[in-house]
Amino acid sequence: MKVKLTLALLATAISAAADTPRLIEALVRVESNGKANAIGDNGKAFGILQIHEITVKEANRLAQTRFTHADMMNPTKSREVATIVLNHYAKHIQKTTGRPATAKELAFIWNGGGSAWKRVTNPVADTKQKNLENYWNKVAKAL
Repeated sequence: MKVKLTLALLATAISAAADTPRLIEALVRVESNGKANAIGDNGKAFGILQIHEITVKEANRLAQTRFTHADMMNPTKSREVATIVLNHYAKHIQKTTGRPATAKELAFIWNGGGSAWKRVTNPVADTKQKNLENYWNKVAKAL
């Protein structure tokens, strides 16, 4: 139990903005175990990072790119989209809080959407919170 707690605290303390590639590799292990052809969420999530079309559109808007949802079957392009989105939110969190984003906040965003990071310091007693915490535990272990 103590080892798990120490690992979770260490992973939470990682400045995710500075170590986005490491976080992304942990997300890859959790989302698909590296399977480039993975399709989940009833056909809505593609590739190693299980990316939905809305996330591709957000990355395109943020970085003026032209990725397609089908591109997410390409591991390199999936990582690029994740980097764009996670770095955007890391900057937003830094601007909002005055401190670097944590890996846990960015993992919450990846799994629960753009405002999910607020649940790290302000948890809500609901199913979404439980799912986010379970997801984070998997990511922390992969880190």
